[in-house]
Amino acid sequence: MKGKIEWIKVSAVVHSTEDREKVGEAIATLFPFEFEILVNKAKGHYGNPMEYLEVEIKRGGEIKKFWKYFLQLLGNQVDEILGDIEDRIDDQNVLHIRIDKQKAYLREVKLSYGGDPIAVKVKLVTFPAKREAIVEFAKELCTTS
Repeated sequence: MKGKIEWIKVSAVVHSTEDREKVGEAIATLFPFEFEILVNKAKGHYGNPMEYLEVEIKRGGEIKKFWKYFLQLLGNQVDEILGDIEDRIDDQNVLHIRIDKQKAYLREVKLSYGGDPIAVKVKLVTFPAKREAIVEFAKELCTTS
């Protein structure tokens, strides 16, 4: 299958009750290399101050290194991702994977289905750019490291 990962974005919200350093450490659990976190200020639903942390990976070598390491961290959980992979890909061909932020801070990588995750977004590109091709490429990415 012809395809590539165009970019990967790893992000998390820092609520006013949380420590930005600790959320940054949780994100760092997912990385095998040095990276820069972009910080944006935001306001919550009730006007409470929040921050949005994001790391964007665009270079091919770093994308490959991150993805291989990320799959290793996930281990058998990759089967869960494969089980509902079609539901994880949006209309812009972005694969969405959510990681438990609290567990990541403890250096444990667990998929999250709840409220306050670290979001990993993977922009997939295939030729042709048909949904079936994107889904097949996503499956391939998850089964080959």
